[in-house]
Amino acid sequence: MTVVAAPSLRVLIVDDSPLDTDLIVYELGSSFTLSFLRVDTAEQMLDALAASTWDIVISDYVMPTFSGLDAIALLRSNGYSLPIIIVSGVIGEHAAVETMRAGASDYIVKDNLVRLVPAVRRELEESIVRCQKKQAEDELRKLSHAVTQSPVSIIITDQNGTIEYVNPKFTQITGYNADEVLGKNPRILKSGEISDIGYRNLWETITSGHEWHGEMINKKKNGELFWEKVCISPIRNSDGVITHFMGIKEDISDHRQTEQEHRQAMAQLRQAQKMEAIGQLAGGVAHDFNNLLTIINGYSTLLLHEMPADNPFRAEVEQILKAGERAADLTHQLLAFSRRQVLEPKVISINYLVRNLEKMLKRLIRENIVLETRLSDCLGVVKADPGQVEQILMNLLVNARDALEDGGVITIETANSVLDRAFINENPGAVEGSYVMLAVHDNGVGMTQETKRKIFEPFFTTKKQGKGTGLGLATVYGIVKQSGGYIQVVSEPGQGASFRVYLPQVDSQTDKEETCVTEEVSTGTGTILIVEDEAGVLNLAVRTLSRRGYTVLQATSPSEASEIFDSNLHLIDLVLSDVIMPEKNGPALMREFREKRPDIKILFMSGYTDDTILPQEITNERIAFINKPFTPDVLVGRVRDELEKRLNP
Repeated sequence: MTVVAAPSLRVLIVDDSPLDTDLIVYELGSSFTLSFLRVDTAEQMLDALAASTWDIVISDYVMPTFSGLDAIALLRSNGYSLPIIIVSGVIGEHAAVETMRAGASDYIVKDNLVRLVPAVRRELEESIVRCQKKQAEDELRKLSHAVTQSPVSIIITDQNGTIEYVNPKFTQITGYNADEVLGKNPRILKSGEISDIGYRNLWETITSGHEWHGEMINKKKNGELFWEKVCISPIRNSDGVITHFMGIKEDISDHRQTEQEHRQAMAQLRQAQKMEAIGQLAGGVAHDFNNLLTIINGYSTLLLHEMPADNPFRAEVEQILKAGERAADLTHQLLAFSRRQVLEPKVISINYLVRNLEKMLKRLIRENIVLETRLSDCLGVVKADPGQVEQILMNLLVNARDALEDGGVITIETANSVLDRAFINENPGAVEGSYVMLAVHDNGVGMTQETKRKIFEPFFTTKKQGKGTGLGLATVYGIVKQSGGYIQVVSEPGQGASFRVYLPQVDSQTDKEETCVTEEVSTGTGTILIVEDEAGVLNLAVRTLSRRGYTVLQATSPSEASEIFDSNLHLIDLVLSDVIMPEKNGPALMREFREKRPDIKILFMSGYTDDTILPQEITNERIAFINKPFTPDVLVGRVRDELEKRLNP
């Protein structure tokens, strides 16, 4: 026979009578393994409650200094939820009602203690139920707070997809409050950016009992699109049947924008690296080619000077010179693109250049094209190479002309412009500041996004074979970048195109316009040391200057030049030196010579200059420079100018 142990019971008895306490203990002891404590004052009751854990409180109704009502009030005011049963010798109906209203669980007359055990059992069971209910309510309250205060959107629908609940974050993100979406389908957020197949796959996944994870672009109440990372789960009842669906959605718009900006930045970096590599190649080719063109064009010019007008071969030599000049133009474009040309910046007015070129520009377009200008009245000034700015304008005009096969309108516009942070964010590569804008607009065929991505690449062209070299816009790009500016292209297919060039504005007056006067190149006097490692260029320079009356010393290397310079230290009036040579470059040689002769005049020549090789010497006002290829007349003119500066400082 198995003996079942009596359940334990911890009772706090509030009674001033030890005898009555014994009766209660006796009655309860028959059914419980009992532990108890008797108290009869408020202080003792509080101490007992604090010292131990109790299952139930049994209190007398009337005591000399304490009462059952006082015991009930003490329990509730101190936050205890213990059941309390009032036991009294004599209690009327009114007192019983008052006791129950105060919060007693039951009341029992002392001469009917047989009811005590059942009452205690009932209260213990109900206490367990109340405790479980409270725990459930606490958990539900915590869950409610978590859902309400969740940093992500939560949406609950029935099994048909009808919205039954959305949390405050949903309202914050979408702009819809709960009343506007309850009873509706989540399709109210549909953006149109996701295919019906995508939504169908989502629905099939969750209705089959699986979770769906993914990212989608939705639309807010105000029409703004936003990205969400979404997890949708089925909710089942106790029988495993799907009754609801819950979606947890996180707004990832900022993250997607950051990713997109990173992709754009990487694409721009790759493009810049590609352009830089092409520029280095172009610059290197141009350097070597310019040496050859200097020889070809130089000797062609010398031949023409010696040939009488009726020489039967004069036309052939003129064709050679014309081809060489065209080749020289191409190398200048390559150098402009590669940003390895030497600029001669001046403070200039773009409006002046446009007005000065307007007649010539009109000759570049066809009769069915109208050229208009919109020039700002109070335009700022820029510091740039005037010839390069003219080249920008002409190349953009020719590009616009070729986009107007059936005629149209080309507009040249100038304006002061401030590139702010918003512009910089939309046009990576630009720098905040004040600029002068030079724009060329056309209403031609426009460009696709793919074409716009490639237009500044050298040798890329949409023109027919033989109609263009693909260097025009590449040249514009190189000049703008070398001048510290920015170029923006706005175009859509069939909507024309706008090229906006932004050059940094400066606070200065424009240089006085210089009048160019063509003079006969006369003979000169003086001793010139020529340093050039390219034999053909050296021979041409020596012959040209010797024929003009100059005493010429020649060296094919820096070491040979140093020996000649030391031997003729006070006789040499000017050094004509190549920039890039074996052993030692031109600037280094210049520094060596000026340590010995600080007043020596130096004229550099080169078909290619790189800022890493030639930091600032060429831009120094004391240093003159001549670009290869040059003609004999240009060389003699520059030499004469430099020598005259020495005589008239």
